[in-house]
Amino acid sequence: MRIGNLTLSTAFAAITVLISIATAMNSEARPPNKGTFVLSADGGESNIWLTDDNGHDPRPLLFIDANPLPLGLVWSPDGNRIAFHTEAKGNVDIYMVDSEGKNLQRLTDSESEDSYPSWHPNGQRLAFGTDRDGNFEIYEMIVLGRALRNITKDPAKDVQPDWSHDGRTIAFSSKRGRTISDVYLMAPNGGSLVNLTNHKGGDFEPTWSPDDSKIAWSSSRHGNGDIFVMDANGENVIQLTGFAAGLEGQWEESDLTWAPSGKKLAHIAFMGGVSSLYITDPDGENRFEAPDVGGVNRAPSWFDPRFVVAFSVAPDNKKTLTWGWLKQIERDQ
Repeated sequence: MRIGNLTLSTAFAAITVLISIATAMNSEARPPNKGTFVLSADGGESNIWLTDDNGHDPRPLLFIDANPLPLGLVWSPDGNRIAFHTEAKGNVDIYMVDSEGKNLQRLTDSESEDSYPSWHPNGQRLAFGTDRDGNFEIYEMIVLGRALRNITKDPAKDVQPDWSHDGRTIAFSSKRGRTISDVYLMAPNGGSLVNLTNHKGGDFEPTWSPDDSKIAWSSSRHGNGDIFVMDANGENVIQLTGFAAGLEGQWEESDLTWAPSGKKLAHIAFMGGVSSLYITDPDGENRFEAPDVGGVNRAPSWFDPRFVVAFSVAPDNKKTLTWGWLKQIERDQ
C-alpha cells in the first residue's frame, strides 16, 4: 500500500523515528539505579509496586482504579516506562506509566480486549494481543503515535507476544493447529512461522531470555501450570516446576520474567487463593520465595541498569545494524 510516494512500511518507520525524537526530548523520568521488580499486588495504597531484585523493600508506584489487578507489566528497554493492561472504565486496554509512577497514559481505547504488551527493543513500539477484528490477533502500535498494524491476520487465537531482544522475531501463543495452544515464532511482518512446542497440552506466555538463546513458558501439559525452558529452536526442554521437576504441591505457575543478566528466572505461583513470587536458576535449582507484597502478587517484570541492550534502529524487514549487551558491572544475579 502506498501513501503518496511512500510505502506503508516506510511511512511507519518514519513515524517511529519522529516519535523516538519527541520521546527523547520530553522524557523526564529516570530508570531505577539498581535491579528492580515492578509487580502488581493488592497492597491497599497501591496496586503497582517496586521491589528490589530479591523481592524486598516494597515501594508503592501507582494506584489505578482497575479490576482485576493490572497485568502484563513490562519495563521499557531503557527502564523509563512501564506498559501493562488492565480493565478500567469497562474495557481492557493498554496503559503506560513512567518509572516514577507519573504521566499515566491510556494507549488503547476501544471496546476490544487489548492485552499483554511487549516492547520493541527501540522502545518506541509495542506488540499486543487484541480481539478488535473479532478474533484475537497480534497487533503492533507506535507508543505515542497510536498507528496500528495487524501482524498475524489469522483466524486462530494469537495472544501474548514477546519481542526478541534483537528485534527480529516475535514469540507468541496461538491456537493454530489441533492443540489447546502452542508457542510459535514469527518475523515482525507475520511471516516465517515456526511452531516450537506442538504439544496437545496448553503452552502459553513465551518469554525470551536476555540473549535470545532460550525461551521460558508456562504449560498445562501435565495438569497444572508449570514453568518450562527450551532453546530458541525448541530443543533441550527442561521442566522447572511441578512433580516432574521434583517439587511438591499443586501450584499453578505463570507470569514469567528473566533477570536481565539471564542467570535467574522469576515467576508467580498460585495455590488456594494465595500467590507468591519465586526466583530460580534457569535450570530450576536454587529456588526461593520472595516476601509477599500483598495478598495477591502478579505480573513481575525485572529491570537492571547494569544490563542494557543497545540497538540501532533499522527500517521494517531490514537487518538490525548493531546490537549487543553493555554490562556496566559484571556480577551474577
